Amino acid sequence: MSSPFDVIVVGGGPAGSTAAYKLGLAGAKVLLIDKAAEFPREKPCGGGLSARLLERFPYVGDLFDAGEVSVNPVSRVHLESPDGTRVTYQQGDPILYLVRRWQFDEALFKRAASVCSVRLGTTIRKCEVKPTHVELETTEGEIITGPMVIGADSANSVIARHTGLRSEAAHKEYAVDMMEETDYSRLDVKDRDAIYLFLTLTETFGYGYIFPKTHHLNLGFGCKLDWYLKELRGKGAEHHAQWVETLKRQGDVTGETNRSGYKAFPIPVSGPLAKTYTDRVLLAGDAGGFVNAFTAEGIFYAMTSGALAADTALNAVRTQQYDERTLAAYEKAWRQEIGDELLHSVDIQHRLFNGSGRMDALVRKAKEDPELLHLIIGYSMGASTYEQLRNHMMRSTVPTWVWNKVKSAVGFAR
Repeated sequence: MSSPFDVIVVGGGPAGSTAAYKLGLAGAKVLLIDKAAEFPREKPCGGGLSARLLERFPYVGDLFDAGEVSVNPVSRVHLESPDGTRVTYQQGDPILYLVRRWQFDEALFKRAASVCSVRLGTTIRKCEVKPTHVELETTEGEIITGPMVIGADSANSVIARHTGLRSEAAHKEYAVDMMEETDYSRLDVKDRDAIYLFLTLTETFGYGYIFPKTHHLNLGFGCKLDWYLKELRGKGAEHHAQWVETLKRQGDVTGETNRSGYKAFPIPVSGPLAKTYTDRVLLAGDAGGFVNAFTAEGIFYAMTSGALAADTALNAVRTQQYDERTLAAYEKAWRQEIGDELLHSVDIQHRLFNGSGRMDALVRKAKEDPELLHLIIGYSMGASTYEQLRNHMMRSTVPTWVWNKVKSAVGFAR
């Protein structure tokens, strides 16, 4: 079946916009579809961009320089373990660039829209792969066809589910991030030049965070979806308000929570899907499970998977080969660039977020060992590797009772 487009990209977030932008620049005819009626659109998210994201995608720095996206570069981290041990890490260069997602996503979307066709306010409810094309059905009953599709349509991806690429029970795969973004006139933080990470919710798989933006404060916490459904269903906003009160008692924040600004959203935290491609279909971003299971960071992986999906799609368009065998190159590419760290992140999540005291032991040791702290923060932000962290810990002089816990936590016994 003929189509005016070479590739259809579903989802206009960082993954989809990156893929569409790269394809469009290369001359492919692309249709970018998003369910939002317009951009900017609301997007709850911590909004932390790692320094390596700017290295991988230099044009993001241009967005900052042009004032399209306001940014707060931070070079300090306050890290707290479950037992209340707190350690502060400082470096010269920025560790993280904090942005408001509605601004960032709009800027990426505009770049994509400059080189491709766009359909806003269009929700895809069905995806069917045919021998010669892909059919997408909208909620209005319209059929949109194309030779291939890149699904970048969030953690609840229709493309992933309808092509059989995501099938496991949701509560096993997801966490829920509950947060608010409030201006400083209402809710402020003690240190606007730092991020706060609270690795304190061990029994729930969890974390708390404070991310100070240029004019707004973003804070929240995350937990596994199964625990949320069991303990917090219908009580998320109340629990969030209690979390803010805890932060106030600790002296980390001042002011009042904005209950109307409370948002909750799913995050896939079980690593990339077992398969991220099939005939005529590739998955990128949250749709493919490209989120760090330890830190819950997803923007870098979304954009990277989007760029790699575009490379594979472009080759498919040029060769007119859209079968699984051709598209398997995508999985090989993402495994080579980000696969190891994503798989390690799942393992570390399982070992540390389990109430065993391993997180306490690790943070207490880091308080005494500046290099270990440097590597922990670096690993969390993508600046150091799992191997560097592991090798340092193997060389360090750790008391036996701590060492046994720590080596187990990061998988040295395997």
